[in-house]
Amino acid sequence: MDYDVIFKRKSIRDYTDEEIDDDSIKTILKAAMQAPSACNTQGWEFLVVKNRENIEKLSKMSKYSGCAKRANTLILVMVNLEKVPKTRPWFAQDLSASTENILLEATNLGIGSVWLGLYPDSKRVQYVKETMDLPLNIVPFSLVALGYPKHEYTIEDRYDESKVHYEKY
Repeated sequence: MDYDVIFKRKSIRDYTDEEIDDDSIKTILKAAMQAPSACNTQGWEFLVVKNRENIEKLSKMSKYSGCAKRANTLILVMVNLEKVPKTRPWFAQDLSASTENILLEATNLGIGSVWLGLYPDSKRVQYVKETMDLPLNIVPFSLVALGYPKHEYTIEDRYDESKVHYEKY
């Protein structure tokens, strides 16, 4: 992995029509599963969505998810509650780390991505559960839209020294 990938990552919401090959999707999912998880429970599961009708439906999840309609692949990051009984309070951290790994590996592969938040918004969670007919024990956490960037983009340096404190606040 290119170690500058963290500094190259940017939320991309407009994509070309170029398809993302299955090997790239698998590499992205492998990166997702390399994330740390509480007690190594690895309670995550993933739903890869390429069907245009399902992409269209998921793009209506919220007023902020319309860009998903332009993606050619979506990855729905979910938790299987049966796999995290002892660590349930921590699954949001586990799945956040997994989602970030998806974003970073996509960037590493030259694929644009944007994290569309679901959990803990109960309306979004319910919409996605019903739309994708998910079992009761599966809770959708985040939706990542993927596609090759339609435009060149610039990266901004977000480092802000005023937000750094040493030894005391």
